[in-house]
Amino acid sequence: MYLLLFKYNGSLLDYADNSFKDDKEIVFAAVKNNPEALEFASDRLKNDREIVFESVSRVGWTYCYTGEKLLDDKELLMAGLKVSGQILYFATQQLRDDKEVVTAAVTNKPIIVKYASKRLLSDLDIAKLVLSKNKKCYEFLDDSIKDNEEIINIMKEEGIKFITGVNVGKDIKASVNDFVLLLIIVFIYYFATFSILYLFKVMDKIESLNTTIKMLEKDKKIKDALFKLTHEIKNPLAVCKGYIDMIDLNKEEKALKYINIMKQEINRSLNIISDFVEYNKIKVVKEQIDLNCLLDDVYDSFKILMTNKKIKLEYKNRNDQEIYFNGDYERLKQVIINILKNACEACTENGKIEISSNLYKNYLDILIEDNGIGMDEETLKNIKEMFYTTKQNGTGLGVALSNEIIKSHNGELLFTSELNKGTKVTIRLPY
Repeated sequence: MYLLLFKYNGSLLDYADNSFKDDKEIVFAAVKNNPEALEFASDRLKNDREIVFESVSRVGWTYCYTGEKLLDDKELLMAGLKVSGQILYFATQQLRDDKEVVTAAVTNKPIIVKYASKRLLSDLDIAKLVLSKNKKCYEFLDDSIKDNEEIINIMKEEGIKFITGVNVGKDIKASVNDFVLLLIIVFIYYFATFSILYLFKVMDKIESLNTTIKMLEKDKKIKDALFKLTHEIKNPLAVCKGYIDMIDLNKEEKALKYINIMKQEINRSLNIISDFVEYNKIKVVKEQIDLNCLLDDVYDSFKILMTNKKIKLEYKNRNDQEIYFNGDYERLKQVIINILKNACEACTENGKIEISSNLYKNYLDILIEDNGIGMDEETLKNIKEMFYTTKQNGTGLGVALSNEIIKSHNGELLFTSELNKGTKVTIRLPY
């Protein structure tokens, strides 16, 4: 049972007992589901090559969790570098001096060349490769190679002029005015070079500062969310505790009733935790999607549930033409089904839900309309907020998660609603 749990959601390894974190089968299942789960594996399993390779080869940056015994494993590092060049930072000095390793790293992330060995910072092939991708890397190269003619020519293409030397005694037989002109040129050259290099450093610092600010903002967001999460799971756990105190094993019928209620509350807690983990680690893998295929799939999956509730589900305006767009098929299907579930819950018996699509300027709209109970202004205002819910047993994460998925597609999730008349949800995606 536990193995299936981690196969479904590898992130739950964070909350698992230490015995699970040291169980290879469980940890491998968790990492296969979520490569980032490597962080929560035991120190022993962080040295297990099979587990670490599964994680690092897929996301790269989890190489930072690699155990000491694997740090000299070149094949493992190379697998990670294909995904994330930044992990060169965590490599050993020996591997930072390996030309093949550094080439793979800078191909993915040129600026990471600053962590290469001094020997490779003077390597012409490495220098030409990083400069072809990012001229800012010039400042990290060894001084011994900066005067190389090929390097100078590469930098000249960016409007940076280099004066490699002037023999004043032989080549310049000029007047004082010519000499002054030469001094001005030399001054301009050095001033321009210094200014450009300084600007590069400033830009790097600004970039680093922006990254830090974003991390702090995210950290605050997560802390606030964790506070809310703690509050949310306290209630079902308190219910469970109360019923445990009430259980009388001599009254089997009541005991079974209480146990069933506790199971429901525990499942609710697990759903909250699962949705929360997924919310904070949303990843999309975009591919070309056939709109008709996506909506047909959703329609077929959901029409049975609608029939059971005596709710009419209509798929209007099915496009005769094939419409393709880029997106994550499973994530978008997840969003549409979540919205349909909410619409279904909002409808009374003999209610009606319509799915349609529309091309609008540079956008593709997927529309879901119902004639259910609708929402008031307060609900509309807070509908996308984490943990906000009007349902008795809702987690308050479904719409928030859907909104984040659509935002990751550079799209919008729009709601219009009127009490006792129904709700219209628009999934707006770039087209």
